[in-house]
Amino acid sequence: MVNDIGSFLQEHLDHMVAETLLQEVAGLRELGHKVEIIESDGVINLVIEDFPLPPYYNKKSTTLLLRLPISYPNGNPDMFWTDADLMRLDGQVPTKADQIETYSGKQWRRFSWHPQGWKPGTNNLCMYLEFVSNGLNYASKNK
Repeated sequence: MVNDIGSFLQEHLDHMVAETLLQEVAGLRELGHKVEIIESDGVINLVIEDFPLPPYYNKKSTTLLLRLPISYPNGNPDMFWTDADLMRLDGQVPTKADQIETYSGKQWRRFSWHPQGWKPGTNNLCMYLEFVSNGLNYASKNK
């Protein structure tokens, strides 16, 4: 009997987490972001097309990858990825972005930026995208 209750609670929790994420993605789409959701290997990949970049990069926008734990929003996002060819205007690799990794059949430049103090129920994807924008801005100008 306990297993049945445990399964019921886990399924209900999974549904609540999925619903929260879908609502946040819908909000991003309302703001004009083109977002695709790809679940693989126990991670939720959010692919955001044409994410705007500060003027210190070799392109005006990039494809952005966010890898969220299945437990999101209770588990926080960590790091972010861009097109592998993203470089600073001076030809240098952006700060904390010297690793290239492959996910969903594509190579990505990993930005090793880690948000601190994630607060489930308070923080959301819009706030994380602000963190990403700030990181991209800093990484474009500093060594």
